[in-house]
Amino acid sequence: ITAIASLFFMAICYSQGSSFVFISCYTLVAGSIGFLVFNFPPAKIFMGDVGSAFIGFTLAVLAIIAARYDNSHTSFLVMPLLLFNVLFDTIFTFSRRLMNREAITQAHRSHLYQLMNQLGFSHMEVTLSQYCMVFLQGLGALWMIQIEGSERLYLYIPFIIFQSSYCYWIISKAKRQQLI
Repeated sequence: ITAIASLFFMAICYSQGSSFVFISCYTLVAGSIGFLVFNFPPAKIFMGDVGSAFIGFTLAVLAIIAARYDNSHTSFLVMPLLLFNVLFDTIFTFSRRLMNREAITQAHRSHLYQLMNQLGFSHMEVTLSQYCMVFLQGLGALWMIQIEGSERLYLYIPFIIFQSSYCYWIISKAKRQQLI
């Protein structure tokens, strides 16, 4: 996901005159692909929470730099769109666990992608479905930079509809199989 999102962000920032963010994304893409060699299912090593938190922080900082300080002045709305499936899953899972009064600091396996795996989809199928979502979001981000002003927000609508439908499908199947 990092490699795909960073690749799209790198291309977008480069097309808008970036230098620093372009080079930073390039190193993130290279590092992610190098890690992917050992992490692609079946994984031999795992990144863990610390690694994914660092990558999330790095992407957030790059989005701020691109929007405010780099020559590209890329819209801040691009990065949330590139990572929309991850953000949606995180917010949904966190909210659902809060509403169910679950201990949010305890380990769990109730993210949508984890439930998809528990429903019988292989790690490869889950991984590839997530990659496809990020790729489509990347195409949306390429389209987004062609749109001016607040009209860019309308581009989120199809992704909200898709993620909501995906969420409903996974949750309803998980409830029928008593996984949650």
